[in-house]
Amino acid sequence: MKKQTIKTVWEIRTYDVWGNARDGYEVNNSFVVNRDYPITLKVTTNNKGTAQEFLSAYPTDRQIRKALNLRSIQIDLAGDDLAIYANRASNGYPLGELHCVSHESLSPIRIKPEKIYPYNTCP
Repeated sequence: MKKQTIKTVWEIRTYDVWGNARDGYEVNNSFVVNRDYPITLKVTTNNKGTAQEFLSAYPTDRQIRKALNLRSIQIDLAGDDLAIYANRASNGYPLGELHCVSHESLSPIRIKPEKIYPYNTCP
């Protein structure tokens, strides 16, 4: 059986960060580096075989790292199904964020109507 996937589109942001590890960090400003970054996500079936069964999807660690152009550092992730925030694990330094612009929800999966996201080519 072929694994089910969905196409999603994300806005990628990086930061201008102030501060240091001892006193803490503050995001001074964020910058959109890509408004239409495509990511194909693996679909997961939750509560399989029950009346509460639903489909969800979430980017892998590898996909998030690629989107934010992160190499060999440990990262902590926060957020939800539509907004992901990445920080350096060792000291909490803010690295960037991803926002899904093609869907209203990824848990359960609900695509945005065309009038909200007119370039939607997602299934």
